[in-house]
Amino acid sequence: MTTQPSASERDDDALMADLRRIAAEVDPVPPGVIAAARAAIATRHLDHELATLLADSADVDAGLLFETVRGPGTESRLLTYEGGGVQVDVDLGRSGSGLRVIGQFTDEVTDCAVEGGDGGRVEVDVDELGRFVVDLVPAGPIRLRYRGEGGHLVRTAWLVP
Repeated sequence: MTTQPSASERDDDALMADLRRIAAEVDPVPPGVIAAARAAIATRHLDHELATLLADSADVDAGLLFETVRGPGTESRLLTYEGGGVQVDVDLGRSGSGLRVIGQFTDEVTDCAVEGGDGGRVEVDVDELGRFVVDLVPAGPIRLRYRGEGGHLVRTAWLVP
């Protein structure tokens, strides 16, 4: 037996639908927010360590003068993470329609990749000095994943460039 909604319930549903439509027209949710929210949901893995952000050139309060080192107008961001007994410095910048990720680990790592919020993954080749360069990473939220000391899987928080 199914019950039909009452007239007042139908009126409430119609009113809510109108309010949703008006809100979407007047103040839509930015696409970056939706992509970051989807990426954040996938962040939680109990068997993965979340790397700690030690420094971010976009942090104005930290007083980092990264733009003067790289030159005016450079849209590059320098980040330093620590996790799994390893520190990694990452230079994140634009490259065509995508991103370019340049970095260096302080110790040996394995199974390194740049993961995208869309579920994509770009495997990273790390040289004997811990350096890597990845071009043509799709624009959008990304994070770095690697195995540090003892084989612990480490991920950075999602970055929205």
